[in-house]
Amino acid sequence: MYTKQFHADSIDWIPSGIDGVNYKILDGDPATMASVVVYKFEPGSVVPHHLHTQADEVAYVLDGEFIEGGVAYKAGSVFAAPAGTTHGPHETKTGATVLFVLSQQLDFIVQ
Repeated sequence: MYTKQFHADSIDWIPSGIDGVNYKILDGDPATMASVVVYKFEPGSVVPHHLHTQADEVAYVLDGEFIEGGVAYKAGSVFAAPAGTTHGPHETKTGATVLFVLSQQLDFIVQ
């Protein structure tokens, strides 16, 4: 049996600090700060080139159009970036929802 059951709609969106980008934490480990997070990118939003010094990141596009490094990707696209890997910009013209799995606490270093 699963130890947690809930619907993602029961969790409020949290502003990320970047215009048009909000997130909700679906699960996490307080000891390592590993987490599963859903990000909602509103049309026209842009996340600049950046890296994470501690967290390995895997991203899975749930819906919309996610533009990574100038190339548009649709639902089902997967991205992986080990800690220290510069990635982005993340953009969308139409909006996108993306699931991120983070191995440790997320820091955000703009490049």
